[in-house]
Amino acid sequence: MEKRDGFIPKEDIEFERELRQREQEEESVREKLEEERREAEEKERAEYEKTLQERKIELMKLKQGVIDSSDVIKEVHEEAPKLSIGQKISGAWYRSKWLIIFIVIMAAAFIYITYDMITAEQPDFTILVVSNDTALYSRTPEVEEFFESFCDDVNGDGEVNVLIYNISTNYHNDPTMASSSQAQLMSQLQDGENVIVMSDQKTDFELIDFREDYPDDENITELGLLLNCQYTRDALKWEAMPEELYVGIRKPSRLLSTTLEEMEEQVELALPVFEKIREAVGESEK
Repeated sequence: MEKRDGFIPKEDIEFERELRQREQEEESVREKLEEERREAEEKERAEYEKTLQERKIELMKLKQGVIDSSDVIKEVHEEAPKLSIGQKISGAWYRSKWLIIFIVIMAAAFIYITYDMITAEQPDFTILVVSNDTALYSRTPEVEEFFESFCDDVNGDGEVNVLIYNISTNYHNDPTMASSSQAQLMSQLQDGENVIVMSDQKTDFELIDFREDYPDDENITELGLLLNCQYTRDALKWEAMPEELYVGIRKPSRLLSTTLEEMEEQVELALPVFEKIREAVGESEK
């Protein structure tokens, strides 16, 4: 029987042999390069340690005064590279951009608030309207116009401007507004610049009793001047105006934010307004 060769062709065997030999050569080269790298690192480390040791020795000699100077230890002063303005700005932005953004926002807010305070229209008088009647609040424009017709240009800006400050006492119908309204009331109680009060009920504001000053005026009560007459009903467009609606002046006193003298000055400014309204009401009833 004829002897047969193996199943793997001779060409494949030769190729595998050459491939294995090539891999062995490449592995040998890699090992040689790795060995050279290790030797270079060890040499570099040895030189660094030697230099470091020499510097330590020289430094000790300098400290002990054995030598005055050393060529081994040298101070190297490198001049910092000069950066352009754009590079400086770019670097500052990269390092502190969030801080810069925060500062810009705060500065913008400060400028806006300052500008708003400077340019805001300052009223000549502020009228404190205290009531639980929504019908009075809905007539805020009419109330503003009514008082402006009796006020003078106190701040000298060439215009008569009255600010209506509504304070609700309707706590029972809207409990959620109770704390807010009470806080507003307490705040205004401590502000002596706003002395004119308009209300249809007794309030926490201590008011001047004008009955001794006008003993013959039936419209004067302990709280102030009753407003219900044809003149005020027409001016406020309010035919169902309550009989109790009045305007009064706060009694001067020393407050947290206002001295007694400052509040007395505000009352002196408000008294002519009160007198003009009293005369208009009296004329309407003749």
